[in-house]
Amino acid sequence: MSQHLYRKMFSAKLRQISMFGALLMVALLCSSAYAAAPKAVVVIQPMCSEGLAAGYPFEAWVYFDKSPDPYVPGYAFPAGATFRFTFPQAFTPQSAHAPQAVLLNGWTHGSIDSPFTVGLDPQDPRTIVLKLTAALPAGPPERPGLKSIHLRWGPTNPQAGDYPIAIEYVDAGDLSGKTQAIATITPKPVPNVAAYNQLHAFKNENWQRVKVGQETGLPIDILVTLPDTCRSAISLKPSSGGNLEILSDGKSIGTVTLSGVPVILKPEPFGPGYSRLGIARFHVTAGSTPGTAGIRTQLAGGPAYDFVVVVEK
Repeated sequence: MSQHLYRKMFSAKLRQISMFGALLMVALLCSSAYAAAPKAVVVIQPMCSEGLAAGYPFEAWVYFDKSPDPYVPGYAFPAGATFRFTFPQAFTPQSAHAPQAVLLNGWTHGSIDSPFTVGLDPQDPRTIVLKLTAALPAGPPERPGLKSIHLRWGPTNPQAGDYPIAIEYVDAGDLSGKTQAIATITPKPVPNVAAYNQLHAFKNENWQRVKVGQETGLPIDILVTLPDTCRSAISLKPSSGGNLEILSDGKSIGTVTLSGVPVILKPEPFGPGYSRLGIARFHVTAGSTPGTAGIRTQLAGGPAYDFVVVVEK
């Protein structure tokens, strides 16, 4: 089951690169020279709308080829391992802004506390260099290991199109090598919705396990980001098939849709403090059938963001 779920979730991450419904090619080099290096895709940073938009500073997730299931180990790296992200010439270096990064266990706000340094290569202002100053272990499920890296304030994005970012792993033991991921730059910022784990002390609401008939340990909080729009009140309402609609000032702007085994979604109304920050919440209760439930959130014109609930006997 875990391999099936991995393929499904990694395919969903690939689909996030396409912003307007057209599937775009993701180049993952598979030659023998790159066989040891972790493969990766570049997806929009869940908490913003302009990170992969033309003319804006680059801000995105580099998502590695590991299942988001927290019980599946991510990558472990030794102290001194270095990641080099080299952008094409079309990206404009930002000499006034230093790059920043967050190492992630695979869910939004699920940061890893292993220390590292990050900066631009002094010989190449289009290369971001991230070096681990201590070992980064993998210890599922609470600390499954490295599954993604949030990069921000790198070079300014070029015009819309597909651009290869070279990724090199240096002094990374068996993982040393090179690979490549495609950054798909959109003409303008896009509406975005994603998990908002901050209200759960950064615990993993993205992938939960629950017994039949029981409610998940964490409700699901989502954050809606709308480009070029004044902050509005975000809310949820039930729709057909047990799904939900995402509303902005009462107008439908997106959906929460179910797949897999049955679960029940119940919105929890938030007061204006949270709703005008773009935050909405719903609870998930398992049905009587064991298996995997998929919960997909998506705004019109934006990428999908997926949650998984594993229902156990």
